[in-house]
Amino acid sequence: MFSLRNFIKLKYLFILVIALAFVLSTLISVYSNYKGNMKLMQEQTLENNRVYALKLAETVDKFIVNSTNTMRYSAAEIAYDFENINKLQDVANRLYLQGDTFSSVLIVDAEGNIMVNAPQSLGEAGKKVPSINGLENYDKHEPFVSDPYISPTGRKVITISMPIYDESVKFKGVLSGTIYLYDSNIFESILGEHPYENGSYVYVVDTRGKIIYHPRKERLGGDASRSEVVVQLLKEKRGALEAVNTFDQPVLAGYSQSEKTRWGIIVQTPYDEALSMVGQQVLSVFKIGLPFIIFSTIVVFLLASHIVRPLEKIAEITENSVKDQEMKKLKEIRAWYYEVYKIQEALISSFSVLHGKVNTLKEETSTDSLTKLLNRHTFEKKIKVLTEKQKDYTLVMLDVDWFKSINDTYGHIAGDEVLQVLASKLKESLQEDDLACRFGGEEFILVFTETTIEDAYERVELLRSNVQQIINPEGEALTFSAGMANYPLHGDELKAIIAKADEALYKAKDNGRNRVEVTNA
Repeated sequence: MFSLRNFIKLKYLFILVIALAFVLSTLISVYSNYKGNMKLMQEQTLENNRVYALKLAETVDKFIVNSTNTMRYSAAEIAYDFENINKLQDVANRLYLQGDTFSSVLIVDAEGNIMVNAPQSLGEAGKKVPSINGLENYDKHEPFVSDPYISPTGRKVITISMPIYDESVKFKGVLSGTIYLYDSNIFESILGEHPYENGSYVYVVDTRGKIIYHPRKERLGGDASRSEVVVQLLKEKRGALEAVNTFDQPVLAGYSQSEKTRWGIIVQTPYDEALSMVGQQVLSVFKIGLPFIIFSTIVVFLLASHIVRPLEKIAEITENSVKDQEMKKLKEIRAWYYEVYKIQEALISSFSVLHGKVNTLKEETSTDSLTKLLNRHTFEKKIKVLTEKQKDYTLVMLDVDWFKSINDTYGHIAGDEVLQVLASKLKESLQEDDLACRFGGEEFILVFTETTIEDAYERVELLRSNVQQIINPEGEALTFSAGMANYPLHGDELKAIIAKADEALYKAKDNGRNRVEVTNA
């Protein structure tokens, strides 16, 4: 009589169950990793765009403040010699030419007559203006930034105007600078380049939702007032959200309103491009784990074959034996036995070992094996992120004094113990978001985020004092020399900051060691 029992063997069932378990575990792990990374990437992109939009709004405000300060100075310069047309023309020309800020400059008297203009090719001098850009309330003595409007030449412009008063506080006229929104190099230089190479872009709307800056020139002047992001911006002034743009594409947007101009600055990243890196990251993790999966599969397969081999021999005995006594013994064998339970336990252990190896691998690739501080590669990645986000930080490079003498006299084991003790003290000195790295040999780096050079100096001095209480193998106080440099005070690149700190470190050594020096650059 035909029966599947004659063809299905326990060894093949083991292999099938093991393969299925590994496949399901891998799929679940990859899927969980993918979903988790997607959520993390989305949150990071929204936060990055929010912070960047806020930074751009602050930059625009600084530009407006600098421009009005420049005009304030020029207005004061001509207030006491307002009838001198040549001087007025010189001031107008200077404002027009310096820094590519203004597209044109006018000086208008109190009756609204245009006295001079720059460039002179405009030919506006001698004409009369009906209104001096809203500066009817001259008693405020304050500059005025207009909303975007269409000029008589048909251009979309804004004006920055400064009232002119003489020493008797008599109103003399207005100094007015015009910026052509669609042609200005100033706005292109402030807003044109995005630091994240993920398809992100910036656009600006006025208080009515009209687009006054966009990297795609054909969008200039368009109405974005119904956009989800613009509607939210006009309500909340700053924030971030996931939305759909005018082309029905999902985007991750951050927004902020300029305090001086009330323009809305929006940073958008296409959803698909922002999350495209997630798949690559998951694939990379899978490639790292694949050798362990294959290795574990081979080990478990060999173990299963070894366990099944006695059962195969028993099967041969039952197949060839006809003795009642032997048959009775075989029938008494139960399928659920101790060995089956141990196989199940081995599989669970195998998976635990696999995930443990992956976790160990991640830790080993990011930390120094001796001190458990960040290794140099991971440190450089983290500090690069701080630099890209333009976050202030103070970098401290320190070196154990007379470390070579300890190694040469007492051996590398004693030297390693000194490094481990110092690393422990360095960890104790850290605050949230600070970094500690073993940079190489007996050199270490500390990074104090959002910390001035003065505060950082006090913290390092306290650390030096605490370390000095430790006795080294030579029976003397354990000391270190340190050099400090601040970003962006002493440089705008990581290499420059490290070089400055290193110079200060050597200065500390030259000045007698066991001291902290700040770079002079």
